[in-house]
Formats: sequence, structure tokens, C-alpha cells
Amino acid sequence: MIITLIRTEFARLTSSRIGIAALVALMTVPLVYGGLYLWGNQDPYNRLDEVPAALVVADTGATDTDGNAVNYGQDAAETLLDGGDFGWVEVSAAEAKAGITDGTYDFGLTFPADFSTDLVSASGDNATKATLDLTTSDTNSYLSTTLAERAAEAVRVNIAAQLGEEAAGTLLGALDEVRTGLVKADDGAVQLADGAASASAGATELASGAASAATGAASLSTGIDSLSTGAARLSSGLGQLDAQATALPTGTASLSTGATSVADGLTSASAGGAALVTPSTQAAQLSAAVAAESAAAFADGLVTPEESQSIQTKLGQLAQLTAGVSGGVSDLAPGLAQLSAGAGQVAAGAATLNSQAPTLAAAVHSAATGAGTLASGASSAASGASDLAAGTATLSTGATDLSTGIATLASGSSELSTSLGDAVDQIPGSTAAERAKAAAAIASPVTVEKDALTAAQNYGGGLAPFFISLAAWIGIYALFLLVRPLSKRALTAVRRPIRTTLAGWLTPALLGALQMVGLFALVRYGLGLEVANPVAMVGFMVFVSITFAAIVLALNVWLGSVGQFIGLILMVVQLVTAGGTFPWQTLPAPLAFIHQALPMSHAVDGIRQLMYGGSLDATLATIWPLLAWLVVSLLVSVLGALKQGRFRVLRDLRPSPIGA
Repeated sequence: MIITLIRTEFARLTSSRIGIAALVALMTVPLVYGGLYLWGNQDPYNRLDEVPAALVVADTGATDTDGNAVNYGQDAAETLLDGGDFGWVEVSAAEAKAGITDGTYDFGLTFPADFSTDLVSASGDNATKATLDLTTSDTNSYLSTTLAERAAEAVRVNIAAQLGEEAAGTLLGALDEVRTGLVKADDGAVQLADGAASASAGATELASGAASAATGAASLSTGIDSLSTGAARLSSGLGQLDAQATALPTGTASLSTGATSVADGLTSASAGGAALVTPSTQAAQLSAAVAAESAAAFADGLVTPEESQSIQTKLGQLAQLTAGVSGGVSDLAPGLAQLSAGAGQVAAGAATLNSQAPTLAAAVHSAATGAGTLASGASSAASGASDLAAGTATLSTGATDLSTGIATLASGSSELSTSLGDAVDQIPGSTAAERAKAAAAIASPVTVEKDALTAAQNYGGGLAPFFISLAAWIGIYALFLLVRPLSKRALTAVRRPIRTTLAGWLTPALLGALQMVGLFALVRYGLGLEVANPVAMVGFMVFVSITFAAIVLALNVWLGSVGQFIGLILMVVQLVTAGGTFPWQTLPAPLAFIHQALPMSHAVDGIRQLMYGGSLDATLATIWPLLAWLVVSLLVSVLGALKQGRFRVLRDLRPSPIGA
């Protein structure tokens, strides 16, 4: 019965030339829509040289740090003209503005007059960023503006890479020179460290010697202080002696005269002493005679006893005196003789002294003068010795500091040598070729190595899954403008809603399958888009089409022409939410939710997996939701068929030839 209903429907559709033409036209809708759109967008990036763009070169050039004339704007413009990425036309600024305004050019790129000057300034003290002037007009094309921004960015990146490579080359060359200097400095630091070590040893010895010298200088200062004191005393004493020695000649002359007179007097005294011996003897004899006469007179009574006693007493005293004088004279005589002899010698010595006194006085004066000079010199020497002691003490301290400093220098120079060696190790040696290679790497340090797990052939290949899915929906939608959803006669006469529903579904499903086979042939062989899994992709496209047929069938069964209109609304909604162009994650939250629910989203994902060679698991993950839509839609259609089989009107038996 199902086949009979299908055959009957096909017979109805092809019963007239108009019907055949309508059927053929509707069958070509997916091919025309999908084929033309994919053909027009197959590889637009490969035809950007047809996009007219104005190029203005106002750059006046500059002089770089090496004194070379450069014009980066002109160089970049020549690269753009030779590259052919866009339809570049070099014009004046006024022509560019007018052309962009009237649509002659989609956009314009200008290299200002100070472009090279600003680029060169980067190596000076007043660096200024260079500016590229991009002029666009969205009235020409919004995508042209986007492409223009990409073009300007590419120019900026290329110029930056070129200048970066030049700057990196200069830097690496300077680093190589620095490394050479560091190697020399390292050698010098090693020599300095060795010399500093020797100097440190010498400074230690110097400090030790300076300490000994300071001790000796202190002792010397003490001794010279004592010398100065003694010299001062000597000078004072000799000064006094000199003052007294001035009168020495006169004194010695008087001494000589007096000594002579004494000698003469002592000679006379010696003679007189000898002469005194006799009178003293006579005085003793006289005293004895007087004593005898006194005794006789007493006896004669000439004198009184008292007078006699007094005379005797006096005579006794006289006798004692006489005896004393006699003894003294006896003693004096030899002494006077000796004294006389000594006085002679004194007189002779005094005469000699008198003759030498002037010489002695002159010598004493010279000694006094010399002692004064000595005292003055000793004082100066004491002051100098004190300064010497202070200086040697300072020298000792300085020598100790010097020793410490040189030891620090030795340690520091050793560390310097080590640090310089480390610095040399951190700057690898390089040849000019190696530096050029490194400069290129520094200027463009990152290379994107594309490791595509799957890849579309081109821009058209990237859009194909979306437009194939959209064409499948449009194709089914168009077919239902001609195909009857259900055979209402069969529902009324046979009352087999399931079979009637399946027949109503299979008719557009078969036509949709033919549409998908034709569309696949056009995409794969007509447009030449690569397909990783062609057989599976054809099968999936057919599955998508029959699923869409079930959905549109359910809408038509329940709502009729309103359901057909809702099918159009669903197509528009899925056009937005399917994620065929931008990632669906960029959609607003409500639309992102709809993306997960509607069938076209899963159709797009499944075709992508099969066309680009993706994961089988990911493909299966798209089949289950579509299968659910298929089954549910058929069940809903069956329910609608049951409902329609119970309630019929006369006009249902005579449907329109272009659908219910």
C-alpha cells in the first residue's frame, strides 16, 4: 500500500508538463542555492587582487644611524605593488580620498611624510612611533574594511619584522664586541688579581715594617726630647761659664800677681818664723828671771804676798803663752817653709794659667755658642722627631689600611675575574652568519606551525557544511509546496494512518535524497571541494534530508499552510543559530540554547566531521539527535493522520494540485 501511495503521488506530480516543470524546478532549488553560494564564495581570498585599493606614498625618507638614506614607506609600497594581494593603485592623497568616497577604491593606505623619520628615531633619544594611515568606508563594503585592517596589520608586521631584524643584528653585533671586550677585561682581571695578590703580600710586609718604624720613631722622639733638654741645660751652663770666663784672663793675671806676692810674703814669713824662735826662747828665760826676782822681792819684803802671788800668776800665764808661742813658732817655721815652697809653685801655676786664660776663655765662648746652636738644633730635632713619630704612626696605620685595601682589591679582582668569566660564558661567541640568523629569529621569534587535525580546503569548503544543511531544508520546504503531506483520500477510504503517513513522508524523502545526491555531485565534482568520507557524507546528507522531510511533514499535517509558514520561520531561526559561520558560542545565551535544540545545528556538525575527516564518535553524536527528531516527527505526523482520519470534509477529497 505504501508503494502504491508513493507511485500515485509521483503520477500526480508528473501528470502534466506544468507539474513536471514545477517538480524539476523545485528539485533544483538546493543545487541552485547551495551551488551558487558556494561557487561565489569558493575562494574569495584568492581573488583579493581584484579589490581596488589606493596607495599613497608621501614618505620623504630619512637617514639611518649608519648614514644611509632610507625610505621605508617607498620600500613597503613597492612590496605591496609587487605582491598583488590587493588591486593596489599608487595615487595622490586627494585622488585616494575622492576614489574611496565615490567607490573607485574600497580603501586606502597612506605612508605619511615622516614615516621613515619616525622609524629611524627608534634608535635615538627621542623615539616616535611611525603611523600608517588607513582610510576605509563601510559604504563600499564592510568586509573590505575588515580586509583592509588585515592588510594594514600585515604591512605593520612586515616592517616591524624588518626593522626588528636590523635592530637585532646591530644589537648582536654590539654584544659580540662587548664579549670581545669582556674577554680582554677578563684577561686583565686575571692579571690584576695576580698583581693584587703580590701587592697584598708586599703591603702586609710594608704594614709590618711601618709598625716597627713607628715604634722606633717613638723611641727616637723620646731620646731626642732628652737630648734637647740636656742640650738646653748645657747651653745655659756654658752661657753662664762664658759670662764668667770673660773675666778669667784678668782674674788669672791678678791671681798670678797675688800668688807671686804670697810666695814672696811666705818666704819672708818663713824667715820671720825662724827669727821668732830666739825671742820666744828669750821670753821664757826672761819670764824665769822675773819669777826669781819676784820671789826674792817677796823674800825681801819688797812686795806683798798678794802682789807676789799676782806676779807669779801673771808670770805663769806668760810662761804658758811663751811656751805656746815657742811651740807655735817651732811648728810654724816648717809650715811656712812648705807654704813658701807651695806658694812658689802656685805662683808658677798662676803664671801658666794666666798665659792660657785667654785661650780658655775663647774656647769656653765657642763652646757656649756651639751649645746654643746644639740646643736650638736639638729642639728642632725634637720637634722633627715628634713629627716623625706621628708620621710613622700614620704611616703604620695607612700601611695597615693599605694592606687591608689591597687584600680587598685582590679578593675583588678575583671575584671580578670570575664574574667576567661568567659574563663571557653567558654571551656565546658567534659568526656573522650566526648573528644574522639569530637576528631574524629575534625579529620574528614565533613561527606558527599549523597542525590541523582536520582542514577545510578553502573558504568555500569551510562554508559548505552550513550551506549544504541549509539547502537540504530549503529543498524539502520547496517540495512541500508541491507534494501532498498526506493522501486524504487514503485516510478517508483505507483508514491506515501509519501507512498513509509513511507514504506521505517517503515521497518528499526520496525526492530530497535525489536533491542531496545531486548537491553532493555538484559540490564534490562541480566545485572541486575535497571530501574526506564521500560515501558516508552522501548517506548523512540523505539522512539529514529525510529528517527535515519528517519535520516539515509534521508541521503540515497538524497546521497545514500555517505549518508550512512555520517551517520557513524555523529555517530563518536555524540560519542564525546553526553556527555555520561564526562559532555558535558567540551567540547570545537564548540563541545558544536554541542551537543545541534545533536539528540543523547537528546536521552542520555531522557534515563537517565527514567532509574534513573528523571523529567517528563526533559524527555519531550528531546522528542521535537527528534520529530523535525523525522518530518524534513521524509519530507526531501519525497522530495528526489519526486525527484527520476521524474528521473529514468534502473539500478534503479534492485537494489542490500544488499541495494541501
